[in-house]
Amino acid sequence: FLTDKYADFIDANRKEDPIERLKTLKRLIHDLPEHHYETLKFLSAHLKTVAENSEKNKMEPRNLAIVFGPTLVRTSDDNMTHM
Repeated sequence: FLTDKYADFIDANRKEDPIERLKTLKRLIHDLPEHHYETLKFLSAHLKTVAENSEKNKMEPRNLAIVFGPTLVRTSDDNMTHM
């Protein structure tokens, strides 16, 4: 994700209404540059496959988010305490 859009993604995720949250996140994702969007699409498909095999690999969606979240969504100053 683009670092300059970090605050937008965080704000979208904080929306209480799940339908509004999903609409906003979808818009932000579709506004990504094409190469970012295509990479995210490929990575998401792969992580979905990993999660579908969580009985064997123990990588449920929550665990995948813990591992990949800080890599995919990071602040522009790269400060882990702000994340």
